[in-house]
Amino acid sequence: MNYLYEVNDAKLWLESYTQQCLQDPMTSNNRYINLLDVNDCRVVEYSEPPCLRLTKEVEGEIEEVTVRVPGILCSKTLPPVLGLRSNKPEHVRYVRQFARCCGFGSHSFDEHAGIFKQVYAAFAAAPNLAELDDFDFGLYEGHQCVDLHARYLTERRYVPSQPHIPFTPDIDPNHALEIARDTKFIRVEENVVQYSKRVTQDDGSYHYEPLHPEEFKEGDVVEAVGSFVAFPTGTAGEYCMVFCLRGLTMLTNTFREKSRLARNTKIERTETREGRRKKRVKPPTTQALKRSFIQYGRRVEGGRRAESGTVGGDPTKAGDDSRMVV
Repeated sequence: MNYLYEVNDAKLWLESYTQQCLQDPMTSNNRYINLLDVNDCRVVEYSEPPCLRLTKEVEGEIEEVTVRVPGILCSKTLPPVLGLRSNKPEHVRYVRQFARCCGFGSHSFDEHAGIFKQVYAAFAAAPNLAELDDFDFGLYEGHQCVDLHARYLTERRYVPSQPHIPFTPDIDPNHALEIARDTKFIRVEENVVQYSKRVTQDDGSYHYEPLHPEEFKEGDVVEAVGSFVAFPTGTAGEYCMVFCLRGLTMLTNTFREKSRLARNTKIERTETREGRRKKRVKPPTTQALKRSFIQYGRRVEGGRRAESGTVGGDPTKAGDDSRMVV
């Protein structure tokens, strides 16, 4: 975000949208994070890949809990993937799509921290768990953030029965990920992230449309969809909490675009002023500058001087015995 970004206006817009979310009817795929009742959920162990997940029974079926988190996008690593620096398996397994959202001090956004504490406590109480690393969310300009990420690929040995899901051109236009995965990695549902925009009609109704992930920029007000998963770290009984990115929706880019246009206008004005400056002309050297010197020698009748005067007006060529008569 540039220095012309109107943080307060964006924060007020976010607060207004959050209040609207609190009034929306809650459905299985429309669960605002602060409406989540953790006590009504269960932590269940799964395989392929091995992990612990927060689940809930919905209409007789077990569903993975997903929540919506509206916020201002302040950092991201999103598709497309044009190339990789290394195709070594130890590097490929960590290539991921990442989004960090903050509320710039929004009270409603900061309340999310309480939900994450409840979720962590629910996972920490799971059986056969010796140690659990908490969510590792960073800060942005001193404000609380929510970090979500999802790896592009999963090691085949952890999901041997699942088929590979091909990458779409908006994710892997140069086939960099397909080449890097070789035979050791595949893309499964766990690695799929949906990118969309919310389109609101005049009557207040809305729907979602696909959006190229490249359209998301820092400063956009977005709504991230995430699920709660604990992955094993490699040491028996030890797990790490992750808020997995499942989807990212553009709510509005008005504030980002407004600041971009204002910045471009300032740049154009600066360039115009610089263009009006006159071309700088090289100044003459001091050799062309006329100088006056003290005239040496005696003044005689008729205003003439003795032969001991200066030669060519240069005092350095006067005789050693030259002197000025006062």
